[in-house]
Amino acid sequence: MIEEIKKHFEKEYPREGCGVIAIVKGKKKFFPCKNIAEGEGNFILCSKDWFRIKQQADIFAVVHSHPSNCNEASIYDIDNCNVLGLPYYIFSYPDMELNILQPKKNFSPLIGREYKFGVADCFEAIRNWLDTENIHIPPRELFEFEWWKKGEDYFTEENIKNWNHIKVDTPQKNDVLVFSVNSQVANHCGVYLGNDIFYHHARNRLSCRESLYPFWNEYLTGIYRYEA
Repeated sequence: MIEEIKKHFEKEYPREGCGVIAIVKGKKKFFPCKNIAEGEGNFILCSKDWFRIKQQADIFAVVHSHPSNCNEASIYDIDNCNVLGLPYYIFSYPDMELNILQPKKNFSPLIGREYKFGVADCFEAIRNWLDTENIHIPPRELFEFEWWKKGEDYFTEENIKNWNHIKVDTPQKNDVLVFSVNSQVANHCGVYLGNDIFYHHARNRLSCRESLYPFWNEYLTGIYRYEA
């Protein structure tokens, strides 16, 4: 498998090569993926590749190269490893020395977080809030930045069923709220706290509790309840 990974890195050089290791019939298999980052200094794994692989295998780890011949984890690596809840296999290239970065739980405060897509955003906010209520949503899939402009829809009823949540008509405490803000598909979410107040983390704002009225209720498109 190492030789297969190295060949992919050679093909991608001088950009960072990336892919995943998944379990197929009880054995590890490397799946190369497209790096959609614009520059050479980092990687963004293509979400379409991610979902295609998930349909046929269980993703075990994220793999990528550091063409600088250093396998030290960057802040980007650490943040995304923690968010995905998967090990990051970081190879120096061309020496192919491996550093395995293990995920750690995020203990940042719920209120007043700085927004950072994929790390501290609306999805991570609802996951972390509901954790405190013993309602556990699985780690995120690989969301693409501004997915609603690219024909993707991550907050479908079918996807949310995978969180053990079902759609309901009126909100109760700890229900997940889904919003479509100036979009044809859902692009924001929060947690209902009762008395018309919800918790969320909007782009370019700090995480907070806020009233649904008058602004947010206009964009509310789905209410989902945990089905124990």
